Amino acid sequence: MKTLNISYIECGEFRDTNLLMAKMEILNQEPISCEPWPAFSTDTKVEFSIAHNGNAILLKYKIQEKYLAAREVNNGDIHNDSCVEFFVAFDDDECYYNLEFNCLGFTKIGYGSRRENRDLISLEMISKIGFSSRINSKLPIEQKGYHWEILLVIPKEIFVHHQINSFGRLQARGNFYKCGDGLPQPHFLSWNRIDAAEPDFHRMESFGRLEFLAGEEA
Repeated sequence: MKTLNISYIECGEFRDTNLLMAKMEILNQEPISCEPWPAFSTDTKVEFSIAHNGNAILLKYKIQEKYLAAREVNNGDIHNDSCVEFFVAFDDDECYYNLEFNCLGFTKIGYGSRRENRDLISLEMISKIGFSSRINSKLPIEQKGYHWEILLVIPKEIFVHHQINSFGRLQARGNFYKCGDGLPQPHFLSWNRIDAAEPDFHRMESFGRLEFLAGEEA
C-alpha cells in the first residue's frame, strides 16, 4: 500500500490561477501508471500533484492521451469521457467519495460503501468546486493526440457527509485514476494497484494511505 503525504501550501483566495498552477507545479508529481488489466494496455501518460490549504484540497492532473472526449454533464457518466478521478475515505469511514472530472471540468461526485446505490452530491454543491482546464492538440508529430491538464480547488464543504474543520492532520485513504470507458481505446490506470479480475475502481481495499500534513492554519 502506498502512502502519500499531502502538503499544506498558502494560496490565499485562489484569484490568480497562473500563480496557483505554478505552486502546484513545484510539488512532487505522482504518476498514475498502474495498469491492473493488461487487456486495456495504453500509452496514456498521467501524473498529478496534490496539496491543501486547510480549507480546500488542491489537485492538479497532467495527461497525454491519443483520444479526447467530453460529452457528459455534471453528475452524468463522466467515466465515459477523457476522465480523471479521485476516490477518498476519511478516517475509518466505511464509505467513500468518488470525484470524477472530464477534461472540461464537468463533475460527478457520489458517496457510499459500494459501487451501487451511491448518493450523488447536489449540482449546487458541485458548483462550489473551482477549476481551470487547458487542452493542447499541437503535440510533436511523434506524439499524436492531446495534452491536457486540469487544476481543481475542492472545498471542504463538498464532503457533505463529514464535518471537516480543517484538512490539516486529517487521516484518509484513497486512490487516483485515469480512465476513458467510452473512448475508441478504453483504458483504466490507477495510482495504487488494484487486485480485481475486471476493471473496477470501487475497491476500498486497494486504497492507499493519505496523510494531510499540518500547516500554518493548525
